[in-house]
Amino acid sequence: MAVREKDPVSGTELTGHEWDGIKEMDTPVPWASRWALWASIAVSVLFWLLYPSFPLVSGYAKGLLGYSTRAEVAAAVDLAEAERAQAFAPFQSADIAVLAADPALEARYGQAIGKLYADNCAACHTAGLTGQAGFPDLTDGHWLWSGSPEEIEYSIRYGINAAHDDTRSAQMLAFGADGMLEKAEVKEAVDFVLSLSARAHDAELAEAGRVVFEDNCAACHGDDGRGGYENGAPDLGDDRWIYGGSRDDIYRSVYYGRMGVMPAWEGRLSDAQIRMLTLYVLWNGNDAAD
Repeated sequence: MAVREKDPVSGTELTGHEWDGIKEMDTPVPWASRWALWASIAVSVLFWLLYPSFPLVSGYAKGLLGYSTRAEVAAAVDLAEAERAQAFAPFQSADIAVLAADPALEARYGQAIGKLYADNCAACHTAGLTGQAGFPDLTDGHWLWSGSPEEIEYSIRYGINAAHDDTRSAQMLAFGADGMLEKAEVKEAVDFVLSLSARAHDAELAEAGRVVFEDNCAACHGDDGRGGYENGAPDLGDDRWIYGGSRDDIYRSVYYGRMGVMPAWEGRLSDAQIRMLTLYVLWNGNDAAD
């Protein structure tokens, strides 16, 4: 048996491996490290037995404890849903008018419902409910379908021009683009609409536009242009405009038409959440019952 070279300093035998003049000593692994290795192996085997671990042919080893992070998360979600259902139990009532008449609800739930509004409605109607171009202002007391609690809930639940069997339908026809009116008649109708809200207009064109309006627009907006809750036609005599009240804006509305969409929230929000949003609009709107 060949005698191996030893380290001249420590006297430890060398393995014979050498890299760039550095020689490897044949030093055994410390016993503490050995025991730590075997202990870690034992612990890993224990965890393999107790908890879900490696895959099998048709599943995985579920462990003797039957523990599952998926089940734990599902249980936590169920608990949160139960707690939320209990917390918002008052909104399970089918009578929105009763809820609207309870002043204590706003003080207790206003902040939580505000978060619900911010997550689902603020993108269109803005955080302050004041609306923007193409989306109605919910604070002005001017309502297309009435501002009663029941009607607001209906609009939120089923939407307007939405993909729901019970949605409300409202459309401003494209009188110019579809050839129902000549351009001259569209301009006359525009001046008449401007006169309804006391805006700058040509009196002669407005008078001619009165006839155009009566023949084509009054069926929805009424003879006086004040609109109606039955068909969602806006009031043309106030100072509130969904798509803008300038001459050009009104001309585009008459010529090209309008058909805004309010999504139906039934199925995406619970009944309680829809009632909560209804109350939020009532609480933060002005003259909501008008």
